[in-house]
Parts: sequence; C-alpha cells; structure tokens
Amino acid sequence: MSTRRDRASLRESIIQTSLELGSELGEDGLTMRGIAARLGVSATALYQHFESKQAILHEIRVWGLQQLAAALEPAQELVDSADRLTRMAVLYVEFARQNPWLYEVLMEQEQLPWNELPRDEVDRLLAPLATVRGHVQSAVDSGAFRAELDVNAAAMGLWASVHGLASLMIAGRISAHHPVMPVSDEAAFVRGFVRNMLLGFNA
Repeated sequence: MSTRRDRASLRESIIQTSLELGSELGEDGLTMRGIAARLGVSATALYQHFESKQAILHEIRVWGLQQLAAALEPAQELVDSADRLTRMAVLYVEFARQNPWLYEVLMEQEQLPWNELPRDEVDRLLAPLATVRGHVQSAVDSGAFRAELDVNAAAMGLWASVHGLASLMIAGRISAHHPVMPVSDEAAFVRGFVRNMLLGFNA
C-alpha cells in the first residue's frame, strides 16, 4: 500500500521527468505515455496524480517560477539598488540560458490561470517582479533615480527588456559565436545593457 511520502515522491518524479523530456524533445515530445515509460510506471499511476499533460505543464510553471525566484536571491546581498538590479538581470539571463525549454514554458507559452489562484500564491509567484519594483522604489527614495519616475512602469520595462535579451541570447542572436556581431563577454554585455537602461532613470 502506497504511503503519502511515496505519492509525493512519485509526483516530484513526474515533474522532473517531464522537465527532462520537454528539454530533450520539446512540448510535442512530452506525452503522458512517454512520461510513464521514462518513469517505468503505468499510465494509470500517472493519471492518479495529473489528469492531463496540461495539468503537468501547470505544475511545471509553478515550480519553474519558484526556481527562478531562488536563482535571483544572491542579488539581494548587494547594498546598492542599481547593483542589485544589474545582478538580478545577469542571474535572470543565466537561468533562462541554462533552462531554455523551462524558460519557454514560463514566459512564452500559455499563462497560469492567475484569476483562479489564491492571493498568497500569486504574490509568491510574482515575487521577482515585486522585488524589482521594490529596488526601483528604493533608488527613487534615496534620490538615485528621478522622483517622478513611474516605478511600476520602470519595473515592467526592465523585466520586458531583460526578457527580450534573454530570448535573443537563447536563440543565438547575441553570442560569442555570432558571425557578424560577436559578444566576447556575455555577462559583461548583460551588465552594460542594464546599466545603460538605468541611466535613463537617474536623477
């Protein structure tokens, strides 16, 4: 007879295996039958945890946003708001490039059903954007950024720009091996990109 721990372990294994298959084969290659075969379990066992592939993708999105938030945590150790924002951007791009399929699922596919999620879960999932907004506000409060700056628009603009940068780098449009516009130090390029954006916020 399976225990609660066994069920939780299988659920986690399903998510991890789905991530592996998705990364290897893309979403078209991610099937319930394929996941079950990779795990060595029956399809019936799989359906006891997730009713469909879409349910698994939903869980992957929730898990992935939590992983992204954890990946950005080291930036919080920096004192200066501009330094924190710049470091967050570098870590964000690193996460995207290290997990290209997961990043595609998170940012370029169907969204989570935000209106159906509990408020505390929404807050937890949107924590990275809220953190960026907080750093921008801190820079405004300290006088480093303009007092009239629209903090919400600035935070969203930063995210949108860094998201676009990450997507371009994943696609190889910005890389050390680009035949026309090679970027020798990609981390330095990201830092410079964000610093140039922040200049527009300066007081």
